[in-house]
Amino acid sequence: MADKQNSILLSLREIIEEVSTKSSFEDTVTTLVEKIRKAANCDCCSLYLLNSRKTFLCLEATDGLQKESIGKVMLQVGEGLVGLVAKKQELLNLADAPSHPNFKYLPDVGEDEFMSFLGAPVINQGELLGVLVIQSKESRQFDAQEETFLITLSAQIASIIAQNKSVKENTVEYNGKRYKGKTGSGSIAIAQAVVWKPPVTFETATIMYSDDKEIQSELFHQTLFQLQTEMDLANLRLQETSHNTASSGYMSGYGSLLDDTTFEDEVDSEIFNQGFVATSAIKVVAQRRIDKANDENHPDKVSDIRDFASILISRLVHLSPSDTDLTVPIVIVVKSMPAALVAEMPHNKVAGFVCVDNATSSHTAILARDLGIPAVIDVNIDLDEVDGKTIIVDGQNAEVIVEPSSSVVDEYMQLISQRRELHDLFEAVKFEKAISQDGKRITVQLNAGLSHEDDDLAQQTDGIGLYRTEIAFMLSNTLPTEEQQISWYKGLLTQFKDLPVCMRTLDIGGDKLLPYLPIEDSQNSALGWRGIRVCIDQPNILKSQLRAMIKANIDTGNLDIMLPMISRLEEVLIVKRILNESYNEIVEELGHEIPRPRLGVMIEVPCVAFILDELAAECDFFSIGSNDLIQYLFAADRTNQKVSKIFDPFNPAAVRCLKYLKDKCDATGKSIAVCGEQAGSTTGSMLLMSLGYENLSMNYSQIARIKYIVRNINLEELQEIGRTALTLNSSAKIKSLYVEYAKQKGLSTVIDPKNFIDVDDRS
Repeated sequence: MADKQNSILLSLREIIEEVSTKSSFEDTVTTLVEKIRKAANCDCCSLYLLNSRKTFLCLEATDGLQKESIGKVMLQVGEGLVGLVAKKQELLNLADAPSHPNFKYLPDVGEDEFMSFLGAPVINQGELLGVLVIQSKESRQFDAQEETFLITLSAQIASIIAQNKSVKENTVEYNGKRYKGKTGSGSIAIAQAVVWKPPVTFETATIMYSDDKEIQSELFHQTLFQLQTEMDLANLRLQETSHNTASSGYMSGYGSLLDDTTFEDEVDSEIFNQGFVATSAIKVVAQRRIDKANDENHPDKVSDIRDFASILISRLVHLSPSDTDLTVPIVIVVKSMPAALVAEMPHNKVAGFVCVDNATSSHTAILARDLGIPAVIDVNIDLDEVDGKTIIVDGQNAEVIVEPSSSVVDEYMQLISQRRELHDLFEAVKFEKAISQDGKRITVQLNAGLSHEDDDLAQQTDGIGLYRTEIAFMLSNTLPTEEQQISWYKGLLTQFKDLPVCMRTLDIGGDKLLPYLPIEDSQNSALGWRGIRVCIDQPNILKSQLRAMIKANIDTGNLDIMLPMISRLEEVLIVKRILNESYNEIVEELGHEIPRPRLGVMIEVPCVAFILDELAAECDFFSIGSNDLIQYLFAADRTNQKVSKIFDPFNPAAVRCLKYLKDKCDATGKSIAVCGEQAGSTTGSMLLMSLGYENLSMNYSQIARIKYIVRNINLEELQEIGRTALTLNSSAKIKSLYVEYAKQKGLSTVIDPKNFIDVDDRS
């Protein structure tokens, strides 16, 4: 017995040492199965790995089955014996595998002669990677030491497999190269890739001189005028197609630069004083501004300036992807994609786009998202290798697949079809009220940050649950005046005149900066000078905003004001004093009474849970910002990949916290809503409703979907599930409750991850 145990330990060490030296992923897994088969003295060893969307297992390596099966054999999680091991994430030891009810016969694999089966899940840091299997022709039960050997080995190799897969970004998966990007938007595009490589770019433009200074200046100003005209036309097209958010975001990137006369003056100065040609003068001036923006730590401003200069240079030399004669839809692959090019794309011919450069402006990503164009940005792909090849752009998962097999194309086409069917289902209820099957009403409101000019938007929602006033501030070149703000707010309040509109006071700091109001802060800005803290320290800005809100509300009387990042009672008292002062001043100016807005507090900082009684005495309502609340609850930055999985709204601590807040607010007699991402998530919204939340606010794209879910669930049944969830001790157990309930109610396609429906919108 001791000899066998020593032999197993020696084999384990030898396998790990040899596998660790392999330079490629294929060599790693091939060597792995060969060594395990020999060490275990069995007839077959195979490794199945979970695909990136975690929907099925693919045979990655084998020593014993037909080699031709590698990359072709695929089993869904739960399908066959291998799928069963993956689903339960438990060891499976069978002496007579074919007699098991979950056994699935796969022809042409060469599995017929194997009777015994021992499978172990391969798990790394809590994440299932795949299944490791050994098989024997003899019908026998593998003994305890063999079980221990496989369990220990699967645990040891998990990190090696994970590391190799991570290093090799372009893993060959079912006959197609898969590349992971940093960000993505839109759904899915399948088309031929066309690489656009302008011979002259901002980076490659060289310094050249000309004696024809007047001509160079005239060319520059003509190009500016042409760009302004094209932007106006593109902006008009966006507005006419109801893409008003996209329109505003698009204009914000370059509109300020086009209107900046100092930019023109500086370029003219370089042309006349230094003798530069127009392209060189643009590059010199732009680089000077880029250097300044870098010094001030404004990365988005850097991208906007670079993109603006690139657009001007490309027009000066008449180079643009829009010049391409397109007869069929294509995917444009570029090094960098300025937002202006996205806006000008012939959207009936451009199926999607892929950007290699990580310096691509966030305005480009936002515009692509709002226009619904599938896009992947910051992806490590060789432009020369993809030109002319079939390409899949998966915007939701930020992935690109080059030269996919026909089976992969068929799979994605099916996903596109399913998504269209779901979209039609959601559209059918967008004007209906969110009333559950047992007659309970859920309030579904809109999170907004820019003006929405859709005529029927107020008919689709129950009002505005969160208006992010800082967005308009961020799109301004200078601090907005009180009159400017009155115009903004009055337009929105009038549009929703019969519905409540909740406006959040200026929430800047962290990742939201104003170019005209530098915020000097520590590296950990999430815990620094932001939200209400900035407003209290800048009382003139706060008072101007509160006065503008009060005046805008005079004719409609539907305004609620909400305070972000509250962590102390004193903060509410300070704002309330300024609000009362502003209100009394305006009443005195007008000489008559006017509507007084309600005042609410955002619950984002966990400490607020312990002062709700005191806060309730000073405010009218509460609203949970689930993103920050959960982030601070677990001290886990959700944008940090190393800890993002800790950011989990289904964690028992998060679930119990949400229930405590709801019960506590009910006890104080004050209403509570949720306006964070969780409210617009399919399973997240069901969790909230099960805990008693009746007011959910979300981005526009999620409203019809959540209404559809509400209209297909029974709220009493869901609340019974909520009571069960509060007794469980793991995220997986809690989430499975809602997944199973959704399946019972015919909502499985709505929450199935492979249909790209339950992906958080993190914009």
